[in-house]
Amino acid sequence: MIERIEINLLPATYRIHKKTIKLKRSVVYPLLIVVFMGFCAFIATFNIDSRVSQLKSDIRRTDESIKKNMSIKDEIAKIKENRQEVESKIAALEKINIDRAEWVRLMEVICRKMPEFTWLVSCEQKDSVLVVEGRTFSLQQVADLMTGLSGGPSIKSVELSGIEEKDEAKTFSFTVSCKLNSKREPLQGGKK
Repeated sequence: MIERIEINLLPATYRIHKKTIKLKRSVVYPLLIVVFMGFCAFIATFNIDSRVSQLKSDIRRTDESIKKNMSIKDEIAKIKENRQEVESKIAALEKINIDRAEWVRLMEVICRKMPEFTWLVSCEQKDSVLVVEGRTFSLQQVADLMTGLSGGPSIKSVELSGIEEKDEAKTFSFTVSCKLNSKREPLQGGKK
């Protein structure tokens, strides 16, 4: 096992050298930085593209879900409308129930004070004013009704709003406005 040693005795000018590329550091470092930045830009672009495609698919699924649930939204809107109507009807019924005793008492007072041959056409309350519309055969009967109503505990004052003669039956149409007392006597049983 003899090792062979080769010695080149040719002068350096005649020797064959293997050519190698030598790059200066001033070229290599900026080139490496540019390659690294390009690689980072590629990875960032890839991540952004994948995120965009994921968001687009999420938007598509959400749109499909919205289209599927649109009928439910319409049903909810109808239910809300129905609920508001029912609540307003319940409130009106509760108000009627509360005001019923007072209306009964007012109608009893009006009936007791109503002269003969006089009748009511309508009776409506607007805020604290009771508007009574009726018919009679004599102007004196209208005056008697107004006098009778003005002395009651529930009615503060009575005013004649209008009167006119009807030709067909020789009757008089009248409208009386009664201002109601805000502090009325309590009903029996302690209710107001």
